[in-house]
Amino acid sequence: MSQKIPSLMPVFDYADGHVGADAIDAYERDGVVWLREAFAPDWVELLARGMEIAIHEGVERDEKFNIAGPGEPGFFFYETFMWKRIDQFKRFAFESPAADIACQVMRSQSLIFYFDFMLVKEPGTSQKTPWHYDEAYWPVSGEQICNLWTALDVIPLQTALRFVRGSHRWSDSYRAVHFDPADSYADLPPVPAPPDWDELEGDHELLYASMEPGDCLVFHSRTHHSAPGNSLESTRRRALATHWIGDDIRYNDKPQETDPPYRGEGLVHGGSMACDSFVQVR
Repeated sequence: MSQKIPSLMPVFDYADGHVGADAIDAYERDGVVWLREAFAPDWVELLARGMEIAIHEGVERDEKFNIAGPGEPGFFFYETFMWKRIDQFKRFAFESPAADIACQVMRSQSLIFYFDFMLVKEPGTSQKTPWHYDEAYWPVSGEQICNLWTALDVIPLQTALRFVRGSHRWSDSYRAVHFDPADSYADLPPVPAPPDWDELEGDHELLYASMEPGDCLVFHSRTHHSAPGNSLESTRRRALATHWIGDDIRYNDKPQETDPPYRGEGLVHGGSMACDSFVQVR
């Protein structure tokens, strides 16, 4: 079976603090929108410094998550909630244009900062990020929740995220899959794992964005996405995902293990997600 070749998605400029109507329409139609030069070089440099701190601390604690195959030079480092202890991430979450972009794209009046999530794929990491969608991992219900994924490096087709166009509108549910193929989550619901949309026959369309540093993707929590390994010889693939909660999202006390596992302070099923750890910013 031949692998599907993804199509380059349309790109929209983020100018003067404004997300255009065409970009918002693309998000609502496709489940993902690509914004060019959303973050100035100063923000990219700030995040790069923060990531070096986080990686150093993670290695010191022996928390380097490695999905590289035996004998491969690369590794895949990720971590969450860095904003709570590393100033660079806190500044980005609360001072950068990220919150304004999320509000505009989701057409939301209110906004909660859920959490941050950094991803670093070093050269020589062959293991791909499996197909998944974010809502399967989170104790939430509703539509207005998005991932704002910011590139710190040039990201060509070889390492770019892939998305299944329009999959955020599907009614079928799938379970969470662990990024480490040797691990799995506890108490998963009786639904299947997401298909490998790269290999599956059908009329679904795959999209990707060949990004530059400071570009961002904003995608819906139910949009299926994946990423290949980093087969490039010398180019890192660093990105920061910040997650944002809008007007209609409610706490959904799911019985299964969630990721991140932390569920906040004093949340009640069906109530707001706002708490000390999930900060109301609008």
